[in-house]
Amino acid sequence: MLSLVMAPLNVNYKILRIKSLGDSNVTESHLASLGFVKDAAIKVVNENDGNLIVSIKDSRVAIGKDIAKKY
Repeated sequence: MLSLVMAPLNVNYKILRIKSLGDSNVTESHLASLGFVKDAAIKVVNENDGNLIVSIKDSRVAIGKDIAKKY
């Protein structure tokens, strides 16, 4: 397994597991509403200083490197 920050651009992956984000249930539920759930298809389409743009559920979502390390 590898985290999103190590994933090469434009390669399709499936989310196998999600590490806990600590006490941040609001963040976890928000990410789930965006499609960041187990078995979801995901692809990193751009990276800038560790911050990522990912394609998930027919949308593009920007996530910071701190969150990307958890996926």
